[in-house]
Amino acid sequence: METTRSSVPRPDWENDQVRLPSGVTVPVRATARRRQWDTIPDVVRHGIEEQAGAGVVSVQTTGTGFTPGFASRLDLADGRSIFVKAASTEDDRRHGWALSSAYRVEARNLRLLPRGAGAIPLLWTWEVRHADEDWVVLGFPYVEGRPPRRPWLVDELRLVTDRLAETAPALASAPLGLDLEPFAAAFGQFSGWIDRVRERDGESAWLDTVSALAVESPERCCGTAVVHLDLRDDNLLLADDGQVWICDWNWPMLAAPWLDLVTVLIAASGDGLDTDRIVAEHPLTRAVDPRSVDSWLANLWLYFTTRMEDEVPVSSPHLRDHQAWYAEATHGWLALRTGVPGGSHA
Repeated sequence: METTRSSVPRPDWENDQVRLPSGVTVPVRATARRRQWDTIPDVVRHGIEEQAGAGVVSVQTTGTGFTPGFASRLDLADGRSIFVKAASTEDDRRHGWALSSAYRVEARNLRLLPRGAGAIPLLWTWEVRHADEDWVVLGFPYVEGRPPRRPWLVDELRLVTDRLAETAPALASAPLGLDLEPFAAAFGQFSGWIDRVRERDGESAWLDTVSALAVESPERCCGTAVVHLDLRDDNLLLADDGQVWICDWNWPMLAAPWLDLVTVLIAASGDGLDTDRIVAEHPLTRAVDPRSVDSWLANLWLYFTTRMEDEVPVSSPHLRDHQAWYAEATHGWLALRTGVPGGSHA
């Protein structure tokens, strides 16, 4: 049967956008330039259909995210729908992203994460070598839903923060076999980020404050909890049945159990919501030393403000603009919390 692209009208949430202080408007959903179904070799497409148990009749590619891997809803001839992610070593070479390795790691992580982690379970994984390319394919049940709206809505943010409280007990420690880096190893490069900012901006009270906080982070942010590490709104799915799912478990680490909550709140703070009230009241952070929260925000600001200056990947044209937006949002929240204003490159 001939496969067609889905003709379902795009929902309005795909038009969500945020604005940089410079006035530049940045999309938050139509961000990815992804591989299309018809560019996947026939042998791989046929293998995906065999794994799925039915032929593919239509495809709807997701526009969210910042990587060029294949990520699409596949509607099947038997009436089911699944979600498939796929990448090859040729994709890795073309785009300079270790996509296939990241998908392989994600599959391993998903197999080992506990049921209460909030991750969409894998249906199957499949690897094949074709024409000197190694393919990694992950199949998931398709979940009807959408990402949170941006700017953030109070009710939707509450759903997400409540979900993080629910999943925390299951993620309090890593299950057997899930060998993850501790925080100090995963975020041990902050000194290099500090040097880059100092070379760019010079000395300042802001950089002194951020540097001191970052230096304290290996102690303040350490822990035994499994932390997603990349928890943004585009990695969250609000299902039509009311469930909240956490997607893309490529980079988890061992750290303090509250890091993901603070990370997801950065965008909400940038969108104008009262995130300090949430931090003060949420069960994951209400007993945490405020300086520890600041130390994590300092690390993230250093990451965003340096990475935003890197070359723009052709396959992810909005990535640096988003990092610039997050640098501004993180700076604004941290400056408010510390009382120390930043410079022009904040």
